[in-house]
Amino acid sequence: MKPALLLSLIASTATLSAQTPTPAAAPTPPAAEAPKLTEAQVNNVLSQLQELEKQILTQRGSNLSSILAKLNDAISSDQAAIKFYTDCDVLVNSERKEASKSEARQRAEQMERNMERKSKAGAGADDQEGDTALALRLGLRYLILTLEAHETKDDDFKKMVPKLQSYIQDLVASAPKLAGRSMGMLNRVSGPGSPVVQAFQLDRYLVREHWSRDAANFGGMYNQTLLFLAKDEAKDSLPTLWDSRINNEAAFRKEQMTEPEYALWLQNELPSLRWERATYLYKNGPSTINAMADMLKVIKEFPGHADAPKWVAELRSSVNESAAVPPSEAATGTN
Repeated sequence: MKPALLLSLIASTATLSAQTPTPAAAPTPPAAEAPKLTEAQVNNVLSQLQELEKQILTQRGSNLSSILAKLNDAISSDQAAIKFYTDCDVLVNSERKEASKSEARQRAEQMERNMERKSKAGAGADDQEGDTALALRLGLRYLILTLEAHETKDDDFKKMVPKLQSYIQDLVASAPKLAGRSMGMLNRVSGPGSPVVQAFQLDRYLVREHWSRDAANFGGMYNQTLLFLAKDEAKDSLPTLWDSRINNEAAFRKEQMTEPEYALWLQNELPSLRWERATYLYKNGPSTINAMADMLKVIKEFPGHADAPKWVAELRSSVNESAAVPPSEAATGTN
């Protein structure tokens, strides 16, 4: 075929394609109208829902009350805590997994013997392992608090404060016995994969706004709960609460760490906590002037800290924001 004829054929095809009308899109069918209920039908459904809601709340309350009762019995003694935990472990790893009954039972018996040995050792427990039974009881106790917090209405949430503060005091007092494996047990009891949580299927009951699930997270317990609740109703208590948060964590870390590790914590983490305190109080506390003075004090005491340059910039920004006269005018004067 000659080139001229080929080009003519291509041009003709393109022209025909351009002239071919595009099929119109099918119209979108109108959305189906929502069914209308009569007044009698509405009242009937709402009445049934109200009755079902009562039944659900009653059954839910009964189930949780039964679980809480078992948990409270478990923390009554070391032996009770050990038996409860191993029973949960057998249920999860043996009865629900028939293929591994023998192995799971052997693991549970070995764990029970180990924890009983540590419980009897008391203050003489191996520093590398600590008192596992004590850690177990503390972990179960915090699990109880977490379940109670989940079920507490917002208006009554402040009632959790004295319970949480009491737990923190006992946690700090128990720090010398919470080394190594026992610390792992404390964190595991209410954490993901816990035999207790799995045995009673509690995961959905352990997430609560303004509450930490971690049984040894001082920052979470204070920042999410204690400071949050005090911010609106007891602002004057915020500086003291922050001092308590820092002092309790320092005391706990001192018992948990070796001397060199604790020296590094004092050098790096303590200044950061003090800076966090000062900036929090600048935004939320009773006196911005005192908070800025605390910020300046931290910078002066720890000029070699890795975050010191950032602190200087942050404090300068805060001072400029608070200045009655813009900095450039204050420096040069105004006519």
